[in-house]
Amino acid sequence: MDIDTISFGNYIVLTCTVHGIQTIDITTTRQWSMGDHDKLLCYNGRINNIRKYKEKVLPGNEFSLTIFNVTESDLNVVYQCRYGFNAANKFIKADELNTFLSLRLVKDSIIFGGDIILTCTVNGLSTVDRDVTRQWSMGKHDELLSYNGRINNYRKYEETILHGNAFSLRIFNVTEKDVNVTYRCRYGFDTATYFIKINESVSLQKRIQSYHSFNISSHSAAGQKEKGNFKVNHVNDTISSKHAKGNLRLILSSTLIPIATLVLVAVFVISIVKLKHIRKETIDKNPINDQNKTERENLCSLPEDDFITNKVNSQTEGTV
Repeated sequence: MDIDTISFGNYIVLTCTVHGIQTIDITTTRQWSMGDHDKLLCYNGRINNIRKYKEKVLPGNEFSLTIFNVTESDLNVVYQCRYGFNAANKFIKADELNTFLSLRLVKDSIIFGGDIILTCTVNGLSTVDRDVTRQWSMGKHDELLSYNGRINNYRKYEETILHGNAFSLRIFNVTEKDVNVTYRCRYGFDTATYFIKINESVSLQKRIQSYHSFNISSHSAAGQKEKGNFKVNHVNDTISSKHAKGNLRLILSSTLIPIATLVLVAVFVISIVKLKHIRKETIDKNPINDQNKTERENLCSLPEDDFITNKVNSQTEGTV
């Protein structure tokens, strides 16, 4: 039983050759099965899963089985074809795959406090099969970071399946613990590694004015090295604090001064209204004072002769 080249997401064609005959007799039993429990896949052209398998009787003394969308479950297993009372077996090993992975860093420069993106490319495929195991890990102890999109720390990592034959891992808020370490991506049974090395240790500062460059080297699974510049941007904390204080003062002056002016105007208006109200209440409570005041004002307004006459009359009345 022959087999074509294998790649994930594509298809496998198993061909069964019956020696000693010229052509396949369609009245003779044909059968395809797989696994230790001899799971039946096809019986005389009747398929148990038409989306996964297809049988074809070829010209001459051969018939074939096509397995679509190859995944891990289709590998490391025994396939068997039967023709009448004869049978043939084929064990498909995972190492027969012609696929291989390549892992790279998207950007040559890394900023502490920023992000790192690692991209894993599955060469030999057109698209990434979501049914095939994807895995990200790091360090000497192979610490698991992501398994089929399930992240162990969502604040730190994010996996994305990209268009085509690649998937990526984003590392947020990069620190010294994220560098000088080996990263691994796995797709099915293939593995690729990438080692990020900083040749000079630095203290972490998110932003500074000056730029410090460091050499960075990385090693892929194939043993190739890639070099670039490792840049760390620093910002002076004193300058940042001064800008922050200046902005705060500007905000306070633009908001508090108009509010204070409105408050003063409101207090002034309220005071005037209260004074008028108090004066009105005083007048209403003391009508006699108002009458005496009116009489005094009338006396003051009389001519002098009339005032004397009134005074004499009042004395005369007193004598009588």
